[in-house]
Amino acid sequence: TIVSAVEGNENAIEKILNHYDNYICKSSLRPLYDDMGNMILSVDMEMKGRIRAAIIEMIYKFEISIV
Repeated sequence: TIVSAVEGNENAIEKILNHYDNYICKSSLRPLYDDMGNMILSVDMEMKGRIRAAIIEMIYKFEISIV
């Protein structure tokens, strides 16, 4: 899967992103406050998109050396 992703296979990249989706969502949690002042944790979709973009960038830069 990783070799295919490094070669640019979109399905392989999506498979990797799906594997880490729960971790990405947890890393993207931000507190929001309702009208009553209660705090609610919610996924910041902009932050999630930035994390996903960073992972995709790292996948393309990843070098595989086969010995």
